[in-house]
Amino acid sequence: MTRPRRAVVVLLVPAVLALGACAGPAGAEEVTTTDPAQPTAIATWSEPAGIAPELVYVTGVEGFELATQSVGVMGDDGMSAIYVRSGGGAVGTVMLTTSRDPTPNVAACAELPDSSEPQLVLRCAVERGDVHVALDGVDVESATMREAAEGVRVPGAEELGHLFADVPVAEVPVERGDLPPNGDGAPLDPPGAGG
Repeated sequence: MTRPRRAVVVLLVPAVLALGACAGPAGAEEVTTTDPAQPTAIATWSEPAGIAPELVYVTGVEGFELATQSVGVMGDDGMSAIYVRSGGGAVGTVMLTTSRDPTPNVAACAELPDSSEPQLVLRCAVERGDVHVALDGVDVESATMREAAEGVRVPGAEELGHLFADVPVAEVPVERGDLPPNGDGAPLDPPGAGG
C-alpha cells in the first residue's frame, strides 16, 4: 500500500464509524430482499407483540426510512409502521397498517389522481392476498403513495430484527397468591350500627 492511499484509508475509517454511530435503529438503511421470510420466523418476532404473522407487511419508498419505534399492533392483531422522509428539509410520512378487513370508503392507491405538490393528507388501500393494507400519507405526493403501494410485501428474514427492534412486547399479567379464590378480593365492609 502506498503512503497516500494509507492516509485516505485512515481518514475514511473514522468517518464511516462516526456515521454508523449516528444511524441508530431508526436511521439504519432498510434491507431489500426478494425472498419473503417464513411464517414461523415472522411469528417468532410478531406474536410476542400481539401481531399476527400473516399480517406483517413492509414497504419501500425512495427517500423514506422506517421509524422502528412506530412499529406496533393495530386493532386486534394487525400491524402499523411509519416511514419518514429522510433529508431534503421537507418532512413527509407514510403510515402502513394491515388488517383482515377492508377499510371502508378508501380508494385504491393506483387510482389516486396525480398531484405535483405534496398533499396534507392522502389515504389509499392495496390488497395482498387476503390482507388489506391501508396507507396514510402526510405531506406527500400521489406518486409517493403509489410507489408505497407497489412496494408492499412480506419482509425478508434479514429484515425482521430491524423491523421489530423497538416493538414493545406485552407483559404477562402477574399472578397474585394473596387473593381469595372466590369474589373480587375486596375487603368486607359490613354496615355499622347506624346504617
